[in-house]
Amino acid sequence: MAVYARMKTWPFFSCLLLAAFCQAQIPESVGMSSARLERAHQLLQSAVASRTVGSVIALIARDDKIVYSEAFGEAAPGVSMPKDAIVRLASITKPLTATAVMILFERGQLQLTDPVEKYLPEFAPAEGGGRSITIYDLLTHQAGPGEGPELDAVWEKAKTARGFSLLVSKLPRRFPPGTRFDYGSYGTAYEILGAIVERVSGRSFKDFLTDEVLSPLQMRDTYFVVPENKRSRLAVPYRNVEGKLVFASQQENDTDFYSGGGGLRSTVNDYYRFCLFLLHHGELGGIRLLSPKTVRLMMSEHVEMGPDDPAYAWGFGASVRSRRGGTDLETPCSYGWNGGTGTLFVVDPVEHLSIVIFVPSIPGTPGVDELRQAFVTAAYQGISKSYDHGY
Repeated sequence: MAVYARMKTWPFFSCLLLAAFCQAQIPESVGMSSARLERAHQLLQSAVASRTVGSVIALIARDDKIVYSEAFGEAAPGVSMPKDAIVRLASITKPLTATAVMILFERGQLQLTDPVEKYLPEFAPAEGGGRSITIYDLLTHQAGPGEGPELDAVWEKAKTARGFSLLVSKLPRRFPPGTRFDYGSYGTAYEILGAIVERVSGRSFKDFLTDEVLSPLQMRDTYFVVPENKRSRLAVPYRNVEGKLVFASQQENDTDFYSGGGGLRSTVNDYYRFCLFLLHHGELGGIRLLSPKTVRLMMSEHVEMGPDDPAYAWGFGASVRSRRGGTDLETPCSYGWNGGTGTLFVVDPVEHLSIVIFVPSIPGTPGVDELRQAFVTAAYQGISKSYDHGY
């Protein structure tokens, strides 16, 4: 049953009636419409029932109140999808990696202008090879690391983040650093950032992120490797085979390669806690991880993303809506990204809105992109009282 489900009208226990009534009032109490949020519910329910997608977990919150939370489909054959299912985050790992980098930045342990070879000597430019890649270049995808079959081979060989960096540093640069935005394959730059965090902190990226970010934010179901006692909650991704959705194989293997670009697994509710951290300007539950100024820097427009995304720029770890117009409802300054495994989040500091949706799937599965964007639209059209007075 969705959070905004209609109150039952038949008498039962008065306490249940009161609970249902209070539940139904939550959307209206934060300027959202229960009736309009029903559209989001029907959208997801229909997508799974029609086998457009195999499963979905989703959440909408405003003013720190969850107004919609639901799961549909199966997490594994014969197993209903729970709301606390654990899903591979893929590229929405990147904002957490950026947060780790900015913690070290605030502590004075690195500067964004530092050349990467200060920490990873293998990235020193050859004589006459132009300027060094900086940490800022990595954060903003302006570093131009290698691509193509050679990069695919690096992924197969690398056993650690540092090992990845050593191998990728030998590939030809695609363009001089700082000259343009290029996300590249899987956002490779964020793997290098993970290696820098390890070098600067003296800890594995897993330990640093767990100790300095995940534990303080009480993201208790977020891991690089899901522990054995929670693996039954891992949602099996779907893939499309000749027009039919089937479960893909899935294994959870121990690793020492803690991928800053896409290695985390998490739940919708855990990721919502990260969204709250951003909306609260670097603080959650009385614990401050970053200054409001640093969070604002993360969520600022640093580089245009190109003609395919004219209304968006890249911040640190995610994209930022840079202007009005275009084809969607997101507010300028909204911050969010998506992952190849069907994940997506949006944080809107103007509307005080969080949107998180996970559609567990193999990258490129048809229908996933369309459903995620339709859900974002459904969340925004559920607003009945806007806080956006910029027009």
